[in-house]
Amino acid sequence: MGASVPSDPAPVRIAFLTGRSDPARCGLSAQQQAFLDALAGPGRAMVDRNFPYVTPRAGHVPVALPLAAFRNAHDYLGSRRAVFARHHRTSVVEALDGPGGTVVLAGSCGLELLANLQLPVELRARLHVFAYGPVARRAPEVARLLCVQGRTDWISRSGWRGPVQRVDAGHMDYLRQPEVLRLCEAFIRATPCAST
Repeated sequence: MGASVPSDPAPVRIAFLTGRSDPARCGLSAQQQAFLDALAGPGRAMVDRNFPYVTPRAGHVPVALPLAAFRNAHDYLGSRRAVFARHHRTSVVEALDGPGGTVVLAGSCGLELLANLQLPVELRARLHVFAYGPVARRAPEVARLLCVQGRTDWISRSGWRGPVQRVDAGHMDYLRQPEVLRLCEAFIRATPCAST
């Protein structure tokens, strides 16, 4: 009998999970897409949409900052209601679940949304969360969590009291910072099944 050939490990999925500046769309912004492109490589599968991964309209349309802030605050507060998890859990599970691990890039209130989705325990055990500028009351129970917080990000500094890795960034410019990209790359490389 011949020896069995080991199969390649499942790729690590990488997905954004942030508040919804435009609830009608879940396309990635140019900044988010550029960040994903910089992380692309062997053994990695990029999720090409943002939370909630299913919306009526495609693409991304920039939203004025005051309106985006209002909508994100609405998601942050609304995620505490049971209807939020019931409404979004299925699409999130479909986007993030699979045989390998998933790295979630949780921006701002994304960490709060993730904690309130009440995802299955089996899925949470395979989630590795890289939170940047977190705003959340508590951390979700996941395999690993790294929170990156800007020294000048007063929104996150007042909205997250957990442990953080400090970087030079404000609330709106994490994805433009080379240090954040470097930390995220190291986090992904340490994820089980990630290509080294």
